[in-house]
Amino acid sequence: MNIYALKGHKVRCSDLDNGYEYQQEIARRHLVLGEVYTIDKTEVGSSSTKVMLQEVPGVFFNSVFFDDVVPQGQADDKAHPDYWRYN
Repeated sequence: MNIYALKGHKVRCSDLDNGYEYQQEIARRHLVLGEVYTIDKTEVGSSSTKVMLQEVPGVFFNSVFFDDVVPQGQADDKAHPDYWRYN
């Protein structure tokens, strides 16, 4: 998924076997493979990105569990608060 996804962006849970084991446990507890979710926010880090979903408030997931439903354009990427830190 696009790590600079903005609030409202749609992503699909495409994998529950990536990331660390504790991240997989959290994902399996809250996510359904193939289900579409709505981004609440992403926090981009130097080696991973945390994703919070509107449907699961208060829980962060690793971005590796998701694919974009529709790509987000680069102009929108630049609106993300972390974009200029890494570009």
